Amino acid sequence: MAKTTPEIASDLTIERPRIIALLRLWTLFYRRGVVRFMRFWVETLLGPMVSTMLFMTVFTLALDAGDEMVAGLSALQFIAPGLVVFVLCQISFQNVCFMLIIDKQEGVITDVLMAPLSPLELLLGYGLAAVANGLAAAVLIMAAMTIFTGGMLFSFWIAVFFAITAAFLFAMIGVIVGLWSDKWDQFSLVDNFLVLPLGLLSGTFFTLESIPVNWQWLFEANPMFWIISGFRYAITGFGDSDAALWHGAALLGIAAAVFICGWTLMSRGYKIKA
Repeated sequence: MAKTTPEIASDLTIERPRIIALLRLWTLFYRRGVVRFMRFWVETLLGPMVSTMLFMTVFTLALDAGDEMVAGLSALQFIAPGLVVFVLCQISFQNVCFMLIIDKQEGVITDVLMAPLSPLELLLGYGLAAVANGLAAAVLIMAAMTIFTGGMLFSFWIAVFFAITAAFLFAMIGVIVGLWSDKWDQFSLVDNFLVLPLGLLSGTFFTLESIPVNWQWLFEANPMFWIISGFRYAITGFGDSDAALWHGAALLGIAAAVFICGWTLMSRGYKIKA
């Protein structure tokens, strides 16, 4: 018995901190993040779905349903995946920005910082709640869009990869912007002049072939173009598997860099600590 007691004690000291850390992260992620956006589900879930369905209704009335935008895909089938992932990125970005700015303005961030949470737990707690909001809205929108497009799914796992990577990337961007923003004007500046243009100029509503050759490189350099083309390939099968692979790898690299940047700012208490 004397020989086994130290081993048991050491196992307990290793496992207990891990369990406590997971509980702390779960509390910030679920109790403050998920419960918050579920409480306001009309704005966070129903609103994006209704606005997206209005877009699809307008496209249905404006476009000939029989016309093919690309070989084998109607205009609505081509637009739908891009619209879904664009809304996914925007919601993930906005959710975490709203949480951080509101917490800073109302002084709640002080209570959060007083809790025994590490900078990594703070970053993941805020960020993963935004990812959950974006993914939940995307699933609802995809289900509702079957009214216009019918069932479409070429590769489930590729779709999951691009959806999660895109949501995480824009959630981490949202963390950086949320920490930087002291007022809503600063958030609106980034949202209106960075996130929105990247989404509208990403191939959501047009093909790359419709762009003059000399300008195609500008659209291909847009990370939102990589996200939307990869997700569209996963949903419809339109595109190139090799391009989707390279775009996915590039997105992982960018997401890792933005994550490290957000972690650094959170560790330094940028604009949240005296």
